[in-house]
Amino acid sequence: MLLVDLDGTVVDYAQTERGALHEVHRRFFRMSLAEFLSAFHAANEPLWAAYREHRITLAELRLERWARLGALPSVASAFEEALGRNVTLFPEARAALRRLSRRFRLALVTDGIAHVQRAKLRRTRIGGFFEHVVIAPEVGLRKPDGELLHHTLALLEAKADEALMVGDSPVSDGGCAQAAGVDFCWVNRTGAPPAPGIPVHRAVADLGFV
Repeated sequence: MLLVDLDGTVVDYAQTERGALHEVHRRFFRMSLAEFLSAFHAANEPLWAAYREHRITLAELRLERWARLGALPSVASAFEEALGRNVTLFPEARAALRRLSRRFRLALVTDGIAHVQRAKLRRTRIGGFFEHVVIAPEVGLRKPDGELLHHTLALLEAKADEALMVGDSPVSDGGCAQAAGVDFCWVNRTGAPPAPGIPVHRAVADLGFV
């Protein structure tokens, strides 16, 4: 069975986020777009690292990244709504999920803001490919905690050696798989070098090669 990540694996998160950020910039910010994007990423990326390391909560991350840009909390909600509107699948994703769902049992295992992830699933209509959709904050967990995959395997009544985690991030998806004793299939769209210490059972260029 396949445990499949969402953002960066099925959803083209870079394009999805770009569309949402352009909306937010147009509505709320007067600095140039280039300045805004640089400031957002400088604030956002360290906060996600802190979240994965259990140093902040998701609620803190949601507000703090905008506070660092001098924005009101309402901008956080506007951005999250825009992520749902701008969600974009990778070109091969739908056909790949259809093919894989005929051969394997699939479960979606995603981190992130729950209502945003649910909005993406509604808009793309891909939820039906999965027996279970596990959104980490809804079960009180986060990547790369191995317990997240243990929870998903329990729903599937399956064992770790019967599953393969499919994701784009060696740190969050690969780390989660390693902690749970599950093999990791790395969807490496950029040709990046392997992450030190994270075993990769298989590497593919996109979801169509899984």
